[in-house]
Amino acid sequence: MQLYSKTDKVRELIRWITAPSFIALSVAEKRESLTEHLSRSIDAQVGFWGWGRGMPMDSGIAPIASILVGFTPEQKIGLHQMALSENTHELLNVPVRELLRLDSHVSATRSQFWTDEQWNRDERVKESFHRFGFDDWLVSVDYFREDTWNNLTFFRALGAPPFGEAEKQLVDLAMASISWLRPNVADIVPASTFVDLSPRQRTVLMLLLEGLSRKQIAANLEITLHTVNDHCKELYTRFGVNSSSELSARFLKSM
Repeated sequence: MQLYSKTDKVRELIRWITAPSFIALSVAEKRESLTEHLSRSIDAQVGFWGWGRGMPMDSGIAPIASILVGFTPEQKIGLHQMALSENTHELLNVPVRELLRLDSHVSATRSQFWTDEQWNRDERVKESFHRFGFDDWLVSVDYFREDTWNNLTFFRALGAPPFGEAEKQLVDLAMASISWLRPNVADIVPASTFVDLSPRQRTVLMLLLEGLSRKQIAANLEITLHTVNDHCKELYTRFGVNSSSELSARFLKSM
């Protein structure tokens, strides 16, 4: 069997993301442009990139930020309704979540879990997918930290054929290989945050927001735990918080 990594669409993807005009884009522009490119490559009607915080087995996970391509205003509203729907949770989230029990990076298509007959006859599908013009789905999720994830999700229009293994492999390759698809602290912390902070305070702040413990920060920066504690106290006072979790929440709420 021919490996999908040798097909024209993979070569096209590589040419796309290595072109000088693409490299010059901002990270947000790259994410949007890549999502559009993948949508075309796999014949999806719509697609979105998103990231968020929450444990894989938590049914209440919601994205912190997302980039949507191809959606009409009505479909954007529909997508938010779908995200809150118990039907969507049962038909899409639960099957993918079960795969995440085995691996922190998974890519899946609807047909892995539901036959065409099951899918098309299920009233939940009609209520949560078909009513907004969506049908078949393809999802790729990467938990690159214990509680931080990003994903690419694509839908095909009603009546379109289902996604196949080749489309899944292409999206999986992108998710596994392209580092800037993963969010970082720069995505959640505005530049104004660092005004009047010393270089060491800035570094400690970034590491706290990355989820490192005080002992880990001390080891990474080769300073004493006492010094880290002093920096933390100054940062907590500066931002009016009492813990690292409150510090993270402050920036997440500011998005």
